[in-house]
Amino acid sequence: MLFSEKLKLFRNSINLTQEELAEKLNVSRQAITKWESGDGIPDIENLKQLSILFNVTIDELIKEDKPINIKGKYYYKEEIEIDHTKHFDIKISKSFEVNIKPNNEEKVKVEVYSDEENKLSELYKIKFDNIFDRLDINIKGKSEYQDIVINIYIPEKYIDEIELNTRTKTLNIFNLDLNKLEYDGELKYINVNDSKGKIVLNVTKCDIEAKYNKLNGILEVNTINSTARVELPKDSKYKTILKGIKNRFIDANNTDDSTNIIELNGANSKLIIIEK
Repeated sequence: MLFSEKLKLFRNSINLTQEELAEKLNVSRQAITKWESGDGIPDIENLKQLSILFNVTIDELIKEDKPINIKGKYYYKEEIEIDHTKHFDIKISKSFEVNIKPNNEEKVKVEVYSDEENKLSELYKIKFDNIFDRLDINIKGKSEYQDIVINIYIPEKYIDEIELNTRTKTLNIFNLDLNKLEYDGELKYINVNDSKGKIVLNVTKCDIEAKYNKLNGILEVNTINSTARVELPKDSKYKTILKGIKNRFIDANNTDDSTNIIELNGANSKLIIIEK
């Protein structure tokens, strides 16, 4: 688990807002937002204060890819070993947040976090269907979605393509070299961190916000009667492609020879590009 995720879970476990945590550390709320979005980590003095506040060691805070036990948070995990390249077809019941990350083991691992007092293994069912060169992952839940966070770890060397069908508020993609990831369903935010490849968002009638810490590949947005916002680092190079009916780009700085592409398809929609 990444530091950014741990910080958010620990903060929520003691019922602090970002503003309240910032006040305790004597930092800005923007600093907390930056840490929780994975854009940086605190200095050693702030890490010491956080470890005291959360009653954990600094190592427990910053060591990645290790499940943690948090008072008030309930945790359920299933995993399966694979040994060759797969097409991943992932279906998830409605959730608050979905995180897709690489795994350095030859395992696909699914973690579910919740505030539910009942056992997550009873509320959520994780099923793997391993068929030749395809792995179907079905995550079905009976719980309220508002607090459900799902982490999916996939061995990067075994990724062919990923199909993801769900309804979630936030999708985070970390450190992945993708051939293609295709998303179908409802979505509000997508954050792409240190990843490359093609991402296709089929998000009909959703006002979506996408944030890249570096654009390296293709983003294709298919939507109807909606507004999409894409935030990129300043001076990013990309080529825009406009398809569909009555669509338009706003504030796009097109670079015709770039291999990075932003495509808008569908109808009656606009895509705003923000560089900062």
